[in-house]
Amino acid sequence: MAYFKLAPASEKQVWSTKFLGDYVRTSGFEPYMGTGDNSIIRVNKDLTNQNGTIVHIPYFAALTGDGVTDDTPLVGNEEAMNNYSIGIRATLRRHAVAVTENTEFRTDLDIVNVARGALRDNRAQALRKDLVKMGQGIVTPGALVDGSYAEDVVKAYADASAAERNAYITANSDRVLFGDNKSQNTGVMSTSLSNITAGQKLSVSTLNKAVAMYYNTSTIAMNPYRTDDRQGREWLVCFVGAEGYRDLSLDPLIQRANLDARPRDVDTNPVFQGGDLVYGGVIIRRVQMDNVGAVGAAGTPVGNALLCGANALGVAWAKTPEPRVDNRDYGHVHGVGILEIRGQTKLSVKGVQTGMVNIYHSATADL
Repeated sequence: MAYFKLAPASEKQVWSTKFLGDYVRTSGFEPYMGTGDNSIIRVNKDLTNQNGTIVHIPYFAALTGDGVTDDTPLVGNEEAMNNYSIGIRATLRRHAVAVTENTEFRTDLDIVNVARGALRDNRAQALRKDLVKMGQGIVTPGALVDGSYAEDVVKAYADASAAERNAYITANSDRVLFGDNKSQNTGVMSTSLSNITAGQKLSVSTLNKAVAMYYNTSTIAMNPYRTDDRQGREWLVCFVGAEGYRDLSLDPLIQRANLDARPRDVDTNPVFQGGDLVYGGVIIRRVQMDNVGAVGAAGTPVGNALLCGANALGVAWAKTPEPRVDNRDYGHVHGVGILEIRGQTKLSVKGVQTGMVNIYHSATADL
């Protein structure tokens, strides 16, 4: 009797697909990633089937006109739909560990599976760091050439110049909040950060102000994440560091909401289990992220929380993870590695981010 046997190439493809899913899930961002234009983190894999290093994600601005009424001609009163694109440059990324023949193995994939957990966790941490770095990054606008804007470039905060930081908070003044007061944005990044006092921690009051900013942007409008168009349910997600999550979890309004409005179930209530907080249409998710530094008033540590809706971030794979094995020392040592080509960015057009309010807040350490 002849039995079906999976071809080695297909076996690697199945392994790679599962590895990608597992490490994206481990990163903590998986629930908010998708290919649709309503996704908080838009995912693109167009380059996995063709050559190239840059993925271009289209962005169509919302219509702002009222149309016509009664007998007013529609011809000649059409509204131009502004459209732009955001480029994501994919970069080759590799990592590996060594496995000796003391570890039992039969095939290359069995060798790779020995180090699978460590490689998965490493790739998940790298994806998390890269997405947070872009979320906290500085948008620099593309040049205007022949009436069209070139694609923006997003730089890590540490890599941007003082002039680029200042231009960024000026162009995004309606979607950047310093401390608990919009007036603390002076147009100079260093001065604005120095206005943040130790007492200006993340709170429901600050979060509500950021939410109002999100919905009331004066330039390119931002949209929330919609889970059910029929019910009109809209959400924002706030990714916060450890200190910001600590301060929000201690806010009396959030504590009261968890006590009175959520089931007192040990398995689901964050009072007992930790996990996401939910308040006022905002999901508050704790993510490991670096602070800006001790740049607030009197050396106050400052964090940068990311309040996100649709089209906040983008990630693109030109090559999904692929296992590699390198044999040496007469077959005694096996190098076990992962190769992928990936890129990510904050989504923006004309120097303005399209789905995020950055909240700079006091992030004092525990005593």
